[in-house]
Amino acid sequence: MPFQLFCQGLRACVLTTLSMSLSMAHAGTLATVQGGAQPTPAEPVSATQWLRLIGQAARQSSYEGTVMMSSPGRSSSVQVSHRVNDEDLFEKIEPLDGPERQIYRHNDDIQILWPHKKTVLVQQYGALLGMPRPWSQLDERVADFYQIDLAGQQRWAGHASIVLLLRARDQFRYGQRVWAEQRSGLVLRAETLAPNGQVLEWTAFTQVNVRPATDRGWRMPDAKSLAGWRVVRSDLKKTTLPQEGWQLNDLPPGFRLLTCVRRGAPGMLPSLAAGEPAAQASEVVQAVFGDGVTHVSVFIEPFDARRHGREMMLAQGATQTLKRRVGDWWLTVVGDVPAATVVRFAGAFARP
Repeated sequence: MPFQLFCQGLRACVLTTLSMSLSMAHAGTLATVQGGAQPTPAEPVSATQWLRLIGQAARQSSYEGTVMMSSPGRSSSVQVSHRVNDEDLFEKIEPLDGPERQIYRHNDDIQILWPHKKTVLVQQYGALLGMPRPWSQLDERVADFYQIDLAGQQRWAGHASIVLLLRARDQFRYGQRVWAEQRSGLVLRAETLAPNGQVLEWTAFTQVNVRPATDRGWRMPDAKSLAGWRVVRSDLKKTTLPQEGWQLNDLPPGFRLLTCVRRGAPGMLPSLAAGEPAAQASEVVQAVFGDGVTHVSVFIEPFDARRHGREMMLAQGATQTLKRRVGDWWLTVVGDVPAATVVRFAGAFARP
């Protein structure tokens, strides 16, 4: 989100990856909002073609607006500005609740600022370029694991949108209902659906400009503007699971490894809810998996009885978190997936 840094990023750098009266319990044709439906394109576009357009928009579109995320007992909103100009990318994200903080990204560089603490976390994004941005991996392969239907048209945040319904074909993923802007394919709203059609959480623009000017002189905060601030640098490197001494035995179907990084201490990339960067007692390996729609992160660190409590499974909205000891290691599996999926992931990791 934008749509992670939502999900994993703004769940992990992220917010977390929003139920309301608009939600519909079952698939079917959506009623158009008051004022009438927008006209369909001259030539019908298939659900598969929409998948391609959505994936392209996630990688290439510029936009700015306010995004809200909601799940039972939790909601948050952020102001997002995202520009793509040829090969140049600039992004600024400002959460609108909780401690004041700002995230800036310019190509491979990221800065997270906590003005009230005069603290900035600086990180090279290069090792994270394989990290998922929601919808950017969306392609025809998704149809192997989701039944995809065009569910109608509806205006959202002032824009004509096509609504797609993605029904999970197995027990390892949730369904999705997606509003895609009719011309660009940019996702304006996404709902995560339980098997019975219940909306577990949603993420949506409440207002958005899908064609902002791209010639603005964007720049990161420089050394002069950050004079007197505490600077924390995150040591983050690409790695592989075999290099870290791990093998995968039986992943849930459809999920593939997207990236694997080692995060050094201190300065682990925090949640946006954090008041400031959190120091770490040890290095952590993070492996990120995706099926083209949703993502699962597995964090691996040496077991420490002083910091690691009992094994547990936690659920909040669509997000499942499993904490488990594996020999001398502590695994944390997090994803917007059913409980069976995180259990399967935890069991897939083994030392050769």
